[in-house]
Amino acid sequence: MRIGTLILNNFKNFEHWQASFHPQVNVLVGPNGRGKTNILDAIYMLAMGKSYFSLTHRQLIRHGEHFFSLRGLFEKENTQWDVLIKYREGERKILSVNGKETERLSDHIGRIPVVMISPYDRDLIGEGGETRRKFLDKLISQYDAAYLADLIRYHRTLQQRNSLLKFFAANGLFDPARLEPFDLALAETGTRIYEKRKELTAKINPLLKEKYRWISGGAEQVDIRYKSALDKMPLLEILRKNLERDRVLQYTGSGIHRDDLEFLIDDYPIRKFGSQGQQKSFLVALRLAQSDLLFMRKNDTPILLFDDAFDKLDPRRVQQILRYVKERMQGQVFITDTHEERTGQLLEVLENQGKIIALS
Repeated sequence: MRIGTLILNNFKNFEHWQASFHPQVNVLVGPNGRGKTNILDAIYMLAMGKSYFSLTHRQLIRHGEHFFSLRGLFEKENTQWDVLIKYREGERKILSVNGKETERLSDHIGRIPVVMISPYDRDLIGEGGETRRKFLDKLISQYDAAYLADLIRYHRTLQQRNSLLKFFAANGLFDPARLEPFDLALAETGTRIYEKRKELTAKINPLLKEKYRWISGGAEQVDIRYKSALDKMPLLEILRKNLERDRVLQYTGSGIHRDDLEFLIDDYPIRKFGSQGQQKSFLVALRLAQSDLLFMRKNDTPILLFDDAFDKLDPRRVQQILRYVKERMQGQVFITDTHEERTGQLLEVLENQGKIIALS
């Protein structure tokens, strides 16, 4: 998959911006604040329907304006997609492909595989389990529409069960029989979600290890583990066992919405025992593993977006990442950088198989 042309109107700091891209490597270079990250976010949004940074539609509009639009021309072999996203303040967002409006975002997710590597990925290590669950959910949803449908159903049912628990508390009553249909629905969809998350973790782990060895030169060993209460007992049994606690808490305290990923370096939590460089190397390796997995699942190389990927990495690890891009990546790659001199060296390493786009 690759994007040939991108057109921005009133998107973040851009009044109007348009560029055509190289099919292999594109380096966006310029001082901080010029919008390099915003260009990557626009490509990500055209692929996923939402900003990578979870911004509201209003926050994406250029200051002083009332609308924005994004347009990207994507192609794979002989297939082309003209993707348009537009939003006017006070109205709903419209996403269309080849002139036809997409009614549900879930129908679009997965059409254009994309992987973003961002400094904000540090939240995968530093924040709570919700951030890591979203990583799993976004990845699986790009190649498994049934998973995304189950995820939507699970959270809708969870919200309904929690509302009923609050209703019981507000009215001084409790009827477990009225919770049973929700428990059965959560168990059905939650079990499938759990199994696919476990499968994903097992498949991405060896890819992660390979990528990390490539970047670090084998200096350390890394691992990723999926942690769930379902490892010990079925979800329906868990819900019934914790019924009294849920009644007191007035929400569902157990289930796949509480699962987590554990990131390890030499068998210790990387959050506590990994240096900044090791953590950054781990996150880059994780995203590269994600790219490989999407290719295996979809037979389509994702567009890879490297935002400030070299920060906190020593020169040797930077060189290893560039070597990986040159020797192992078959798809289109975007890289942002603030150092013009390093940008030139980068393209030399890549044997000039790319294009520099300067933002002054």
